[in-house]
Amino acid sequence: MKRLVIRGLTLLIVLLSLVPLSLAQAVEATVSLEYRGGEAAQFAHTTVPAAACTLMPAFCRNVTTFSAPMNYTKLTIVSRNVPRDEFYGTLPGPRQAYLVHEQSGEQQPVQLTFTRIGQRVSSPDRDKNPAVAATRVAGTCNIQPGVWSTSNEYITRWYYTQPPGTCATRPRYSTYGQEEIVDVSELNLGYTVSLPPPYRFKSGRYTGTVRYSFGVGGDFDFGDRVSSLSDNELVVNLVVDVQHGFRVEFGANFEHAVLEPPGGWSSWLDGGRVPPRIASDQSLRLWSSGPFRVYKLCEFDAGDRCAIRNRRGEDVPVEVRVTMPWGIRQGGWQGINRVPVPTGSSAALELEPIVYTSNGPGQVHFEVVEADLRPMLERAGERYSGKVTLMFDAEL
Repeated sequence: MKRLVIRGLTLLIVLLSLVPLSLAQAVEATVSLEYRGGEAAQFAHTTVPAAACTLMPAFCRNVTTFSAPMNYTKLTIVSRNVPRDEFYGTLPGPRQAYLVHEQSGEQQPVQLTFTRIGQRVSSPDRDKNPAVAATRVAGTCNIQPGVWSTSNEYITRWYYTQPPGTCATRPRYSTYGQEEIVDVSELNLGYTVSLPPPYRFKSGRYTGTVRYSFGVGGDFDFGDRVSSLSDNELVVNLVVDVQHGFRVEFGANFEHAVLEPPGGWSSWLDGGRVPPRIASDQSLRLWSSGPFRVYKLCEFDAGDRCAIRNRRGEDVPVEVRVTMPWGIRQGGWQGINRVPVPTGSSAALELEPIVYTSNGPGQVHFEVVEADLRPMLERAGERYSGKVTLMFDAEL
């Protein structure tokens, strides 16, 4: 008998991926702001200042700054009409991004704009350092006096009034064709951040990222004949921490609202005229620098209203409305004057201050309208009661 033997063939397949000889590198920096409430309604910058601020305070005057520890080498040539051969640099224009709330995912727009740049530039010959220039030979920057950090290292101070822009400088005393190799060891940047007003932010931490490229044709382009560029990208991490102040104070005896007709019960007692309503207005004072939500919870529900109930189990609907201080708005524009308070968190009023509100007056209105009041009057001597819980959710 012949045996059929099937021999297994194992194939070893090796997948080779092409790995670039030079991997992209990124340098990171953090721009941070915070808000802690207050009438100024402004974010405070908490970014670590640029390293250049210690030796050159003028670079950081009236502007926020940070440093990026990147470096490169450049062969500069004094040229007649080729700015990229000189000590050269570009500054990108304003960049839009979004900040994302870490808990809710809510987004807020942000714009990051660089307005000044400073670099540590060293050369073998102090007199041939092309960064030590009183004026530019090309571009749109405004050259300001820098500072020597060592005998051969100079920190530049370039301003841009309307970025994006370019800039090129050369030694004060030079001849065409003159060459000098310089080493750049640090990037100092001055910036502005444009954000919506703080009251549009929920309390919590927001983060975002803005990326910029280095190199020829990039956001930060240092010209031609650049070598040993340490990084291909600048990653700016944005962190905004918001903690709003919020407080509500209610008037005396707020926990017990007694509903009565306007002017009292005399018209009913003397002539049997049904009052147009019974109501109670309760005062409140509010402090808020950020958005909040208002809704109610009912002991007895009557559709979208709460109810008061007698001992027979008969319910009477009660309107619950709220009036907020002038600066509190719904949808960014609508004032809150006797607006019905929804039942339940999912239907809450979403409110925000258009200005910081401090000790602003408001009211909570409880009312039984005439149509619902008539059945109550047929139960003379009955007591109606029920609990209404008013919820202010500032998401603190």
